[in-house]
Amino acid sequence: MAYIDQDRSREKTISGAVSLVVIGVVGYGLASGLAMKIVRAPTWIIPDREWKLPPPPPEPKPQPKTTTQPKSTADPLPIPIPLPPIPMPKADPLPLPPIPLPTGGGGGMGDPLPQPQPQPVDHTTRAMPRGDSSRWVTTDDYPPSAVRAGIEGRTSFRLDIGVDGKPTGCSVLASSGSDDLDRTACSRLMSRARFKPAQDGAGNPVASTYSGGVTWKLPAE
Repeated sequence: MAYIDQDRSREKTISGAVSLVVIGVVGYGLASGLAMKIVRAPTWIIPDREWKLPPPPPEPKPQPKTTTQPKSTADPLPIPIPLPPIPMPKADPLPLPPIPLPTGGGGGMGDPLPQPQPQPVDHTTRAMPRGDSSRWVTTDDYPPSAVRAGIEGRTSFRLDIGVDGKPTGCSVLASSGSDDLDRTACSRLMSRARFKPAQDGAGNPVASTYSGGVTWKLPAE
């Protein structure tokens, strides 16, 4: 009796374990199915309807490139307006001078041709003073009026010399400041100055000039 009771408790234990396993499997399946059903669909998905996105905007057509010249800020150039031609008065032609006709008799050759002018003489030597030129004018020739006035100075002169070596003219180039002194200088030079005349290339005496000066200084008292 006791043995039989023992066997039945083992059976109960085994059946209880099997029941727990079956219950666990069934519970897991139920739990998984419920979890799958419990997941809710997103709110933005409309069931039983296909969601269509709006079509993209059309691409802009490429515009043709046009080049425009920049507007100039400068004032436009004025357009020249052609002016009517100004009538010019017609001038009468100037009368031509009369052309002299050749005159002459006989052969009809006309007037003789002008003769060429003589070339200036080539002086190979100049006129040279003869004697002591310092004796031509001395303090003894001092005019008394200039002595009384105490005038001193220098008279620059030019003498024209003839072919014979004698002065033919006297010119005052620079005055001493006194007419008496200048006149006295030319007077003494004309009477006392003598020269060896100038000569040309052939050695012939020719007229020439001679320039110099007379210094007037009062004699010491």
